[in-house]
Amino acid sequence: MLTFALRRGAFISHKVLNLVCSSQRCWSSTLPRLSTPGYTNSFFFSAAGPSFLLRRPASRSPSFPAHTHPIHSSAVRLKKRPTPEPPPRELDLLRYDMKDLPKSPKPALYLGFSGLLPFACPTLFMAVTESFIPELAYAQVAYGASILSFLGGARWGFALPPSSPAKPDWINLANSVVPSLLAWAVMLMSDNIVSATTMLIMGLGIALHYDLSLLPTYPSWFKALRSILTIVAVVSLTGTLLMYGVYPEKSLFFEEKDE
Repeated sequence: MLTFALRRGAFISHKVLNLVCSSQRCWSSTLPRLSTPGYTNSFFFSAAGPSFLLRRPASRSPSFPAHTHPIHSSAVRLKKRPTPEPPPRELDLLRYDMKDLPKSPKPALYLGFSGLLPFACPTLFMAVTESFIPELAYAQVAYGASILSFLGGARWGFALPPSSPAKPDWINLANSVVPSLLAWAVMLMSDNIVSATTMLIMGLGIALHYDLSLLPTYPSWFKALRSILTIVAVVSLTGTLLMYGVYPEKSLFFEEKDE
């Protein structure tokens, strides 16, 4: 029994020595690898002792210096910036062009407003007499056709000077002919006063649209004056159409004979 116990103790001590030596060899073979850059290690504690797990080397990416910028969080940046005012628009007459109406030359003002008399007087006369007078309506339409043709000629003359913003190209010169053609169509339809007046109203509106938005524009004072004159002329012609539909027709020079 004693011999068996001694052999048993020697065998156990031999196993312990082998275990200690093997652990030392593992430590000595593992530590150089752990010191190599690119390897990551993690160890776990268990009852058997420490054990190391080697992982795959991490992808080597070029290291860039981190640029740090200070963050400015003062109350000035938190304030709402004022929105800039939009640029002037061509059709915004009441705000940008009407204020330049007093800058108009005196002859342009006097001749322009006096030129409204042939538009307004026939309509007012028919409204007072409560009758539609064909002769006055025809005179009004003929005068409106001549004014419409004059507006086309003004565009043609505006494009001729070398310093003018409107160059004498196909667009400006061709559009200056359009009002004259519309005036010619108005005179061809003069037998039907309703068609002629309607065509004249359309021609005045088209000419105003050309001068204010599509083509290089006139000076601000002329655009303001031009708009006022066109509005009054269109209102007068519309009143003539209203008189035609409301009041009875009455000739100015010839009276119908009673049978």
